[in-house]
Amino acid sequence: MKNHAIRQTLRFCQGTALLFVLFLGGLMGYDAWRSQQPLKEGLAQLELLKTLDLEDSRQTQTIRDLDYLYRSAYFQTKDRQAYGFLLLGVGFLSFCAALGTEWFLFPPKLNVPQTSAAVPERERKQTLYFSLGALSVLILTVLAVRMTTRSAFEEEISPTSAPVVASAEPPTEKPTEKVAISPTSPPGEKIDRAAAMEEETRQWAQFRGSVLPNQNSLSAAWKFREKWRVPIPLEGFNSPIVWEDRLFAAGGNEQQRAIFCFDAPSGKRLWETECQLATRYPELTDDTGVSAPTLCADRSRVCAIFATGELLCCDHDGKILWQKLLPFPEISYGYASSLLLVGEKLIVQYDLNSSQTLYVFDVTTGDEIWKAARESATSWSTPIALLHEGKLKIFVTDSLSAELFDGQTGESLWKQECMGGEVATTSSASAGILYLSNTGAMTGAISVKDGEILFRNDNVPAPDVASPVLLGDVFLLFSSGGSVIALDAATGEELYEEEFDNGFYASPVVIQDKLVGINLDGELLLMTATKEKMNVEGRFALEEKVVAIPAMYRGNVIVRTFENELVFLETQP
Repeated sequence: MKNHAIRQTLRFCQGTALLFVLFLGGLMGYDAWRSQQPLKEGLAQLELLKTLDLEDSRQTQTIRDLDYLYRSAYFQTKDRQAYGFLLLGVGFLSFCAALGTEWFLFPPKLNVPQTSAAVPERERKQTLYFSLGALSVLILTVLAVRMTTRSAFEEEISPTSAPVVASAEPPTEKPTEKVAISPTSPPGEKIDRAAAMEEETRQWAQFRGSVLPNQNSLSAAWKFREKWRVPIPLEGFNSPIVWEDRLFAAGGNEQQRAIFCFDAPSGKRLWETECQLATRYPELTDDTGVSAPTLCADRSRVCAIFATGELLCCDHDGKILWQKLLPFPEISYGYASSLLLVGEKLIVQYDLNSSQTLYVFDVTTGDEIWKAARESATSWSTPIALLHEGKLKIFVTDSLSAELFDGQTGESLWKQECMGGEVATTSSASAGILYLSNTGAMTGAISVKDGEILFRNDNVPAPDVASPVLLGDVFLLFSSGGSVIALDAATGEELYEEEFDNGFYASPVVIQDKLVGINLDGELLLMTATKEKMNVEGRFALEEKVVAIPAMYRGNVIVRTFENELVFLETQP
């Protein structure tokens, strides 16, 4: 009697799961068919409105509002379909689990038929095979509908038709480079570059903190306690940045990409702002993801870039000021170059498989100031800025060359084809000299003035992830294997090598003539280095894997862990 009840329960579960899958599949197919018509009608209305007078500001605003609704409908439909397929998979697995459990507990017995009547077990098998066949046909049908619908959606919302511009004149850019500017873009404002750069040194505003030497305070005793810990809603490997009491980080997946703002003293999440301009999702590796580049900020704005080509700028309250869709980033592993902000200039190194471009945008409006198409190779490196002879210069490295640009005009001042491998590290600069090192490329120094190679050392292991750092007259190379090699900054001669228990992915930073680093074990290190030796002055064990650069905040440290949490380490006396 007990076995009979169990068997009946399992069969009931099988029937329920099968009916659920069939019903849900039917609903998904109907939803996919029904969603096409409104989108087609919305696109037709957009195209019609674009033929009207775009000088009328009210007309232009109407077009932008409709464009926003059109895109929202597309992504809502896409999310609904994805959730439906997840439920479909759960239902199918439940059916298989109930069926497998029954066959395991009650295997069919071999009975010799007494008459010509069909054996009940054979009838049940036939019913089972028929059900599985019908289920397979249904799933294939829904998949076909989904692919057809998705193809139609992507064609309708492609960058050549959907973004709205504020001029009736035809665009002069290639379709793949067309940008979408938010209607909330403010008029340009004058930024005192020198004052902005000096103010940034007291914040932690971008990759490695600031362009000029950072002036954040450090914990005197290098003792900390955890004050708060919060999760970041979307995954990413970018490092946190801080401006005053606003803490910023980014994350994303195939469905959404967003900037998140937290209150630094309390850890409370204040807002999140999404960008959904991308119509395609690139092939990415798990250790890069869609949100590897570190953000940048000034006193009014915060900017982020994603491996979808989306570039987003918000104010400190989360309001979108402008956004752009750059050419689709086809690149091995995924796009990972961080943003560089120097006064009013937002600098983007955009090195893809097919093209390598250095963009400079006006951060106040999103307008392109200049761009330089480079005959180079792919990279994941972040550019650096320096002031030389009173003028702004921008230095970039890729997997073929090192090149210096005039920051005002975009003119290439010189180029050295001295690189190789897969360049991901960022260089350092001091006193008219550029220092660089990367596995497969060169380890050495180059003159800012004319690009002359001052020294080159190919006999030392170079870093592959963590960027090298210059501390006084010592050039330090941090490897993912755990070794730190010190070179003489004047000659390139190897001075010594230190070994740590684990390697470094996060780039070390210099603050007030001291070196702050964190290894893969989450050991936070305070170091100094001379030509004779390296001293570890402080250690703090977070005991969690870390690949992002910690942010300095008023003597405290904010860490983004590999498990995608922000941890506030409060300094102790």
